[in-house]
Amino acid sequence: MEPSKNRPRYSKPVPKARATSAKPKIKPVIKKAKVSTKPSIKKVKLNAGARRAQLREARRFTKESPTKKIFTRSILGAFIALVLFVMSTMFTPILAVQKITVVGEEKVPEELIQAALKGYMDKPLPMISSQNVADDLAKFKLIESIAVVSQPPHELRVKIVERTPISIVVKDGVAFLYDPSGIRLGVASGNEKLPTIIITGDPQTSKNYTQAIDVLLALPATLLGKIEFIQAKTKDNVTMRLRGNARQTIIWGDPSQAALKSRVLRVLLLKTPPRIPATFDVSSPETPSVIR
Repeated sequence: MEPSKNRPRYSKPVPKARATSAKPKIKPVIKKAKVSTKPSIKKVKLNAGARRAQLREARRFTKESPTKKIFTRSILGAFIALVLFVMSTMFTPILAVQKITVVGEEKVPEELIQAALKGYMDKPLPMISSQNVADDLAKFKLIESIAVVSQPPHELRVKIVERTPISIVVKDGVAFLYDPSGIRLGVASGNEKLPTIIITGDPQTSKNYTQAIDVLLALPATLLGKIEFIQAKTKDNVTMRLRGNARQTIIWGDPSQAALKSRVLRVLLLKTPPRIPATFDVSSPETPSVIR
């Protein structure tokens, strides 16, 4: 038996949705805010008048003051003028030497000094130094020091200080004059009232000469001419003999307390007549003695 075509077809029943009291889960959507690291600058539009006022204000603060501008220009002008002056004096004959004047010379002939300095003629004064002149005059042993003075526009003035003899040293039977540094200044004439230093060897290298000079420089100037000779056998044994027939002797001792020894010796000499032979011992100035 054939099934009827109009017979309804049966299908599986659709299950009903279960009723539930749970609400559906909804995940919240969180949007991250964008944070800008750039500073926020609000542009404010200015009208034409305000912009002109702003520009005038900016120029007022940035504009260089007239006083500062004048000062800067003055400094620059002075520097340029100085450079031009220096260049003109060094490379033009404006300050060229045309005259050399030598003063203070007595033992050294001026002609020899002028001949040694002739190379400075027509040379600009600013280019001449005292050291250069001293080097050119170093060959004259009688000259102790010099001073150079430029007298514009064309004069070079050289002041000479000659060495002064302080003692006599006999070498090979000839008496020579020497200064404190041991420089030989010439032959003694015999009229000089200077002490004779008894030493052997060259005064420039002799320790005994230096020790004797130290004692002579400590003596009063009035007493220097009264000493006939001085001898320094050692630094602790310095003796002197005065001029005159009495042949008075001074025992000085070592170089210590030179000023005190000099004052004590002056008092002892005033109290002792020069005709009386005596020995003055000031080696210990606190307890001096006079031996007759």
